[in-house]
Amino acid sequence: MKKQFVFTALATAAVLSLTGCIRAPFVPPQGYAFSQMKAPLDVDFNETNLAGMNRGTAEVMNVLGLFTFGDASAKTAAENGRISTIVHADYEHFNILGLFQKTTVIVYGK
Repeated sequence: MKKQFVFTALATAAVLSLTGCIRAPFVPPQGYAFSQMKAPLDVDFNETNLAGMNRGTAEVMNVLGLFTFGDASAKTAAENGRISTIVHADYEHFNILGLFQKTTVIVYGK
């Protein structure tokens, strides 16, 4: 019984990782040696003019693939930009050989 439960849990995790359910709506191609990209985090962007809106950021970093630290939540980004209503969200990702990675969440709003 215990083996069946473990197998079912692992199979479920494998299927979810392949479906894209836990990824951003749009993921640009990534290079193994070097990546620097920007992409939207939300899919229902309605062409609102972002000029004049407040901008807040939050980031998380990974070193050597071993240590990850930071807070890249939309809530922290909104607090850092003094935003009470988020209108749009983007993210930036930077990678060098997998040795150093940084992901920044950018939110816009009022």
